[in-house]
Amino acid sequence: MKFLQTKHEQNSAKITTLIVVIVVLLCFVVGQDYQDLPEEYGVAVNFGDISDLSENIQPNIKENSDSETEELLEEEIVEEETAEQEITEEEVIEEEVKEEKIDEQEKLNEELEKQEAEKAAEEAAEAEEAAAAEKLLAQQEEEALKIKNEKEAKEAKEAKEAKEKLEKQKAKEAKEKVEAAKKAAEAKAKADKAAKEAKEKADAQAKAKIAKEAADAKAKAQKAEADRVAKAKLAAEAKAKAKAAKAASDKAAADKAAAAAKKKSEGNKPMSFALIENSPIYPGCESGNNAAKKKCMNDKIKQFLANNFNKRLAGDLGLSGIQKINIRFTISETGNITGIRVKGPDPKLEEEARRVTKLLPKMKPGMQQGRPAAVTFNLPLSVKAE
Repeated sequence: MKFLQTKHEQNSAKITTLIVVIVVLLCFVVGQDYQDLPEEYGVAVNFGDISDLSENIQPNIKENSDSETEELLEEEIVEEETAEQEITEEEVIEEEVKEEKIDEQEKLNEELEKQEAEKAAEEAAEAEEAAAAEKLLAQQEEEALKIKNEKEAKEAKEAKEAKEKLEKQKAKEAKEKVEAAKKAAEAKAKADKAAKEAKEKADAQAKAKIAKEAADAKAKAQKAEADRVAKAKLAAEAKAKAKAAKAASDKAAADKAAAAAKKKSEGNKPMSFALIENSPIYPGCESGNNAAKKKCMNDKIKQFLANNFNKRLAGDLGLSGIQKINIRFTISETGNITGIRVKGPDPKLEEEARRVTKLLPKMKPGMQQGRPAAVTFNLPLSVKAE
């Protein structure tokens, strides 16, 4: 039952049940006891009438004689008088008994009325108590119902507030998540844009540097060719002039000049890194013998190229696995990197290898017979696609 859920309601039900049981018991205990009927309601004794007696006696009188009749009459008179006296005494006694019974009845009626009044008073008191108990029970039930309604209203309000709070929290978290995702997307877009711009800038710089180096190399080649032509022209003029002056001396001079030119050309030819007497010195590899310097230089150059090479380029090009790139360059008499040649599986990888090779620092040039010499350097570079 939904009205007996709280402890207060259960106690109220128990009190009501107890009051009902007490009222029922009082009805049995205080009720009027059984009483015998008063004696005046008993069977009255009828002694008959004198005329009846005379009538009953007349047949006997006719049959008997006169003397007997007189005797009988006297006896009857005496008996009648005795009977009348007895009747009178009995009537007096009966009246006294009746009066006593009436008094007793009146007393009994008074006691009954008193008992009924007491009983009515008790019943009224019990009724008042029952009414008070019912009123108290109704008040308690009303208070319990009020408390229950207040509690349910409070719980409903708290549940509503908790639900609203949870919905607000979820909305706030969703909003924060959306903002975080938006910020992350913006940051990623900015990073991608910056990376793209940096890459484009680096590519542009590399292309500009390559173009500049190509132009410098071309100008240097042109200058060298012009110097060679000029030298050849001067040599021819000198030879012709010497021949015209003196054939023998001109011939000796021509031979000496040719020998000097040959020696000079042999001195300008690059030496192999493996055959050079004193290898070029990479910054930080100054200590140790020539073999240690070569090993240090080889390790340093490999490490430099691996650290500066764009490893994502191979993956962007759709390549997979390890890609091998052969790099060949010359360390000039002044220690600069020149004559870079690259061979790889993709032109963009070759361009990246050329770019990184140009970033190598200036070195101390190699020495051959006590003079600075150009040195060629070969390096196989392995790049793993990411």
